[in-house]
Amino acid sequence: MTIKAIFAVLLSLTFGALCFGVGAFTTSFNQNMCYSELLSELGSGSQKAANSSKPEAFKNWANFASNLPLQGYESNCEEILKYVKAGTPHE
Repeated sequence: MTIKAIFAVLLSLTFGALCFGVGAFTTSFNQNMCYSELLSELGSGSQKAANSSKPEAFKNWANFASNLPLQGYESNCEEILKYVKAGTPHE
């Protein structure tokens, strides 16, 4: 009887660990895709500002990029991407 209980607990722990690992991988993959898109958008905006005939364009872009909603390692990629795509400054 105790062997069955031990196997049941081990099976439950193994299943839980497997589910946790799949969830962590999925979240990590989505985050990486978001950051790739964000870097692409930032690079594209920088290139447009650098190629602009207006001398203030690059200063405005640098100011915009400096005011993105960043909170260090707790930054929300989707929120930052929203601001970059809209081209609106974070207040």
